Amino acid sequence: MRRSAGFSLDDASRIRHMILSDRPSECPQCGFPLEATVGKDGERSIWLVRCHGCGRSLVVQQPKS
Repeated sequence: MRRSAGFSLDDASRIRHMILSDRPSECPQCGFPLEATVGKDGERSIWLVRCHGCGRSLVVQQPKS
């Protein structure tokens, strides 16, 4: 069950770009630093990005090579 609103598509795109380019990122909604946990699904990296300020989260996948 989702407890808060999700990120807009524009926000999700900006966050994905920041994560994939290894730039520090802040939540576009509240300004808190985003916490990213990385894992792998075989060949690609997958990040679970969370904001502890507003509760929003996003899953970011590395593009296939």
